[in-house]
Amino acid sequence: MVKEIMDEILMAEAKAEEIALAAAAQAKEIRQQGEKQSEEIVAEGKKAAAELLTSLEQQTDLAAAKEEAAVLEKGRKDAAAVRANAEGKVTDAAESVKDRLFEKYGVTAL
Repeated sequence: MVKEIMDEILMAEAKAEEIALAAAAQAKEIRQQGEKQSEEIVAEGKKAAAELLTSLEQQTDLAAAKEEAAVLEKGRKDAAAVRANAEGKVTDAAESVKDRLFEKYGVTAL
C-alpha cells in the first residue's frame, strides 16, 4: 500500500511537471503572439501617421499655393492701379515742369 501511494505521488509529480512544461510552452507562445501583434500595431500606427503627415503636408502646400496666388493677384491689381494712376500724374508733372522751364528760360515752342 505504501508502494502504491508512492507510485501515485510520483505519477502526480510527473503529471504536474508535464502540465507545468505545457503551461510554460503555452505562455511562451502567447507572449510571442502578443509581441508580434504589438509590432504589427506599432508598424500600422507608424504607417498611418506617415500617411497622415504626408496628407497634411499636401493640404498645407495646396492652401499655401492658393494663398500665394491670391496675394500675387492682388499685388498685380494694386500695381496696375498704381501704375495707371501714376501715368496721368507723371504726364501732368512733366507738362508742369516743361511749362515752368519754358516760362523761366523764355522758350515759347520747340
